[in-house]
Amino acid sequence: MSIFIISEIGCNHQGNVDTAKQLIDAAKSVGANACKFQLFNSRRLWNDDRIAHLELSEAQILILSDHAKNAGIEFLCTPFGVPEVEFLAPLVKRMKVASGCIARYDLLAAVRKTKLPVILSTGMSDLDDIRFALKHLGPDVTLLHCTSSYPCPLNAVNLRAIDRLRMFHLPVGYSDHTASIVVPIGAAARGAVVIEKHLTLDRNAPGPDHKASIAPPHFKIMVDGIRLIEFALGDGVKRPQACELPLRKVWREFSSHRAS
Repeated sequence: MSIFIISEIGCNHQGNVDTAKQLIDAAKSVGANACKFQLFNSRRLWNDDRIAHLELSEAQILILSDHAKNAGIEFLCTPFGVPEVEFLAPLVKRMKVASGCIARYDLLAAVRKTKLPVILSTGMSDLDDIRFALKHLGPDVTLLHCTSSYPCPLNAVNLRAIDRLRMFHLPVGYSDHTASIVVPIGAAARGAVVIEKHLTLDRNAPGPDHKASIAPPHFKIMVDGIRLIEFALGDGVKRPQACELPLRKVWREFSSHRAS
């Protein structure tokens, strides 16, 4: 199965629908499989208006969902409350649960009720937190290792945790918050089946995620690198490759001659 690459737009649209459309088009042009937004209400989430300027309304989400469909890229959106889960369920093929919501029983129960496949980010979590979430979600879950720091320093990435998460016998991917394109490519080499990376049109723009995002040209380089790694991974069976057979024949004939 091909590695599923998510272009995380998040709130890098700055609350502007036209910018959001540009980011959808950019995600399609760089070869991402999906573009992902976030649906939240600042007052319900934080009891204040600290990120109200980054909100998208339900009407705007519908516009962006249609735009993604017309652009030929899968539309995803992370819900941050039960009303958001219920609104998004008819619009998406899978649900994304953010790291910050891993312990929210009400949201997990609402996600399970949709019966959609789930992508669960595991930033800020230990194995017990993950067990709790999986207990309240359906069986079709993909776990994403991530470190919830924006941007994430390289010494906090801990890519080996991808291997540890396989103890749950579920597909495992990686959500990247570094300023690098190398780490997601490394995660692909480690067997991640989903790669999520933030996309921005301007890394210097104001907002919480731009510094942990990359611009379209670098996103394209990352996607191409992931696809090359994916191609090079092979099937894992240790056997002589077709390109080795002529040289193998020569060496075996030479060895046989020397032995006689």
